[in-house]
Amino acid sequence: MASHKDARGAKVSEIVANDMLDAAPISGSLTFTQLCTYIAGPSMGVACLVSLGLMFLHATHLSNPAEQTKIIRITALIPIYAIIQFADIYLGASAIYLLPWMNVCESIALINFVLLLCDYLSPSVKSQSGYVDVHGSDSKYSGDALGEALARSQKVRRLACQYIAVATLVAIVTDITQATGIYCNNSNSIHFAHIWLTIIRAISAAVAVLAIVKFTVAQKRTLPRQRIMFKLVAFKLIVFFNFLQTMLFSFAGARFTPSTTFAYLDLTVSLPAIIYCLEMVIFSVLFHFAYSFRPYIIQQPSNSSYQGGLFGIFGILAAFNPVDLVREIVDGL
Repeated sequence: MASHKDARGAKVSEIVANDMLDAAPISGSLTFTQLCTYIAGPSMGVACLVSLGLMFLHATHLSNPAEQTKIIRITALIPIYAIIQFADIYLGASAIYLLPWMNVCESIALINFVLLLCDYLSPSVKSQSGYVDVHGSDSKYSGDALGEALARSQKVRRLACQYIAVATLVAIVTDITQATGIYCNNSNSIHFAHIWLTIIRAISAAVAVLAIVKFTVAQKRTLPRQRIMFKLVAFKLIVFFNFLQTMLFSFAGARFTPSTTFAYLDLTVSLPAIIYCLEMVIFSVLFHFAYSFRPYIIQQPSNSSYQGGLFGIFGILAAFNPVDLVREIVDGL
């Protein structure tokens, strides 16, 4: 079997394939990978159902599309994470090709959080579009203060956008270097791409997150009704745990020695999958409180109506229309 410290740059799939074949059951005929499947599967299902339920409620109560489409996109990060992590258990060594794209999804959710804050700050945009102002005008900036806040938000959007570019580039380079055998996920040697791509992504993510946190804290008193700090914590905990666990398992994998019952992929793929899926169950419930649809319920009598269409189909299509997303990002740069 090839060594995990193999300096010749063997692909991860070549290094760990025998580990998976040789992994002994931990109890009876049950292997650790099977145990992970039995735990991660139901967790993924619950996380998806709960988060998709919130997205459906927003889509069917679409009274403010400018805000709610962004909330739907942010919430979509939960089922995406859960599904990818569960799939990775079956993909095994090939999971390395899919995992970096989680960060791309994360970066898109981050920019939507910034855009959501900008919608909270600027009531004029919504009033011109005929959307329902569900938060009350007394919680908004006005005049020069609004202009200054939106100018600061533009800087934050640029910093968030750089993470989209970097995360996408890192994902592409990861797949290329893994396919050519120079990524070496099981090594932190400077001679392989893994350590450099990990550092680049970590720095880019840290810059974007810190800028968003600073901007959100600065608007906390101005936007009390939107509970932006609660929204920030609920969302940023997902980002933080992803960052922390990626770094932890990345460096742990480089120093790990497999046993008869616990293989290399059990540490780097299966165990993280369990943790992620269980976390997504918690966050899917938390999001129902942080990003509730209830403020968007139209109080009767009213001349306004919901714009989501039958079963919220128009709201879902609007939220995942890539043209609209790109336009919203470009308009803010």
